[in-house]
Amino acid sequence: MKTLRLENINLTASYRVGQIENQSLKFYFDTDAGLRYNISFMEEHSFISEGAYQFCVNVEGNGKSYSDSKLRSTIISIIEEFFRSNGNEVMLYLCETGDGKQKFRNRLFIQWFNNYKYRDLFLIRTAEGKMEGQDNFTALFIKKNNPNLQAIIEEFDEITSILFD
Repeated sequence: MKTLRLENINLTASYRVGQIENQSLKFYFDTDAGLRYNISFMEEHSFISEGAYQFCVNVEGNGKSYSDSKLRSTIISIIEEFFRSNGNEVMLYLCETGDGKQKFRNRLFIQWFNNYKYRDLFLIRTAEGKMEGQDNFTALFIKKNNPNLQAIIEEFDEITSILFD
């Protein structure tokens, strides 16, 4: 995966995004509510055999941020730079927090992306199910012009049907 350019992210992000030192695929930002969001991309081979990265979001602190439009804008800015820098790569979002709020977080994230102004350039494929008795939600984000689009969708569908009970 190509490194994301922090200056590109901060052109459109509502919160100032920083990069974790010596970690080219890990970012952070602090919200007005005092929460720190850590964003990272990790190579993912469980769902897609090649060219896929898991988009990870971790929150530090207590408080609510789901109605924070600046949060949405900042996360979308990071995702935009991911696809700008890595056009044919695949982004996977796996919501498995274990605190019982996975469904809500997944629905919010998908809603943010469905309201994204360039939504028509992407295909979003979702899956949900239980793994070891725990509800899990995942989504595949891929550009519609990806030359391997159909094969990637089939691989995603096959793996999620195996992984989820």
